[in-house]
Amino acid sequence: MVLGLFLVLVVSFGAPYSLWLVGSVEPTWSFFPVIAGCPFALLCLGNALLRRLAGRWALCQGELLVVLVMGLVVTGIPVFMVGTLIALLASPYYAATPENDWAFYIQPHLPAWALPQPEGEALRWFWEGLPADQGMPLGVWLGPLCWWLSLILAVYFACLCLVVILRRQWVEQERLIFPLTEMPRLLIEEGRWFRSSPFWIGGAISLGLVLFNIFSFFNPGLPRADIWSGLSFQFGRDFPAIQLRVIPPILGFIFLASTSISFSIWFFYLIAVAQEGITNRIGYDVTSPDAFVWGMQSLSWQGWGAFVAMVLWSLWVGRRHLRAVVRQAFSGKRTLDDRTEMMSYRVAVWGLLLSTLYSLAWLVRSGMGLQVALLFLAGVLIGYTGITRLVVQTGMYYLTTPVGGQAFAIAVTGTGVGQANLVSLGLSYAWFGDVQSVFMPSAAHAAKLDEVIDARRWLGPLLGLAVVVGFAVTIWFVLYLCYEYGAGNLRSWYFAAGGGIGEMAFGGVIRKFNNPAGTDWGKLMYSGIGALVYSVLALCQYRFHWWPLHPVGLVVAPLWMTGLGAVSVFCAWALKSLILRYRGVAGYQAARPFFVGLIVGFFTGAGISFGVDVFWFFGKGHGVPW
Repeated sequence: MVLGLFLVLVVSFGAPYSLWLVGSVEPTWSFFPVIAGCPFALLCLGNALLRRLAGRWALCQGELLVVLVMGLVVTGIPVFMVGTLIALLASPYYAATPENDWAFYIQPHLPAWALPQPEGEALRWFWEGLPADQGMPLGVWLGPLCWWLSLILAVYFACLCLVVILRRQWVEQERLIFPLTEMPRLLIEEGRWFRSSPFWIGGAISLGLVLFNIFSFFNPGLPRADIWSGLSFQFGRDFPAIQLRVIPPILGFIFLASTSISFSIWFFYLIAVAQEGITNRIGYDVTSPDAFVWGMQSLSWQGWGAFVAMVLWSLWVGRRHLRAVVRQAFSGKRTLDDRTEMMSYRVAVWGLLLSTLYSLAWLVRSGMGLQVALLFLAGVLIGYTGITRLVVQTGMYYLTTPVGGQAFAIAVTGTGVGQANLVSLGLSYAWFGDVQSVFMPSAAHAAKLDEVIDARRWLGPLLGLAVVVGFAVTIWFVLYLCYEYGAGNLRSWYFAAGGGIGEMAFGGVIRKFNNPAGTDWGKLMYSGIGALVYSVLALCQYRFHWWPLHPVGLVVAPLWMTGLGAVSVFCAWALKSLILRYRGVAGYQAARPFFVGLIVGFFTGAGISFGVDVFWFFGKGHGVPW
């Protein structure tokens, strides 16, 4: 627990420091990010050495995994939760200008209890820096942040309850692979992997590539190994560019996933590229841009339909288990053994209901109408559940939702729902906008790893402790950075006073004010097509054992991060298929250390790159791709 809390502090301080001050590695992107992977790999290596020198002081496998999961569940907090939250709350008063009309359209609908108020100099000092003789005005932030944290922690708890409810169905009935957990499970096998030559070869290759590029930091004229940047290919004019990147962690994690899934991801990605290129060529696009959707706008709605269908299909497949869980929660009769879960099914079901009701009441109190709040919250829970399902099934460790819950609600209701609804939806980008590195997949991985940890009821409180400490430390540190250096001087687009996260949220609200429209049938039509195609593919997969295409490929194909990793996915599929065909399962088992080494070596190299930036290139660092 102590080591886990130390990793929580590393994540909470390290992510803003690296990204916004040093300008180095973005350490929290992905669902197994560098800032957790690098310390865990070094801990496992040190523990293996300690076991040989003083075995009784070494950590057991479960203790190693406790450290890891406590770090993983907070990786989304520093940037994607606290960073967006504080930047957005500080924007609507300070960044209001006669040109953007926020004072007229936005400010009258802002709940005073949810934002720091403009009286005094607190907001100006936040953006421009604190005078030398002043202390941080934390009082103006205390009330609003407490209210927002109550909402965020309620949503986190709802996600944890969903993980407990769904774990048995996903792990024991459907036997999903959880590829991201395979790397730490294999790494802690009594240190034997550290005696494996393929492991060290794989680690040396990916580490060597990163170290080779570090020399060019000091002399930009030196050559670089650009296997993960700079090269692209287009089928023709107006077609999206295919990024020719080979990124070692993606290669390693996808190698541990099913070949049918990896084949389907790049197959449907190529179809998405062709579909987008053809529609661009003929000038056919039925959707308007949505926040945090980068490219393939129409196909993103097609992916959203498939995304929703995937969640509903998974609930339908697990209906018997879900029915038994609900019956046990309300009747009190134990028909399922829940002693190995992080909480009892009764607590999970009631916790899900109560936290959802509180979240709904919070949203209504902030200005949303009940219909809009119901649609948005449904989009949020579908988004978190779907992302979790995708990550534990595919091994794609860098994903987001095709569109956000706000866009889903507005597509159904139209933009003419009133200014209060639109402003409240704009505020919700503070915690559900850039949906990356979110809590629920990490909690699902923790529940899966509990097979080794065997913490039973202790694991949930440990994760809760990590989350609370993570939020408390990160909020203080981010406020300190903003008041010390001036938020507008930090290296983050979130804190661009005239733009950034505030412009994305409230500028979008203004555009909807100025262009009122009804239900967006074009977006819903694309969603319906995606849901229908997914359902057909799912039926074929369940009915025909020979069916080669997995429907999850349709869901992830339109995502912009899939484009960054598609070639890596193809390479992982091709290599695993060749190994299985010519060497069989024994060959696959022998090859796994090499691919785990690729992951560990890359994480270690990213950590070294961060250290070089801190000492020699502070403020002008060099990002290493996630």
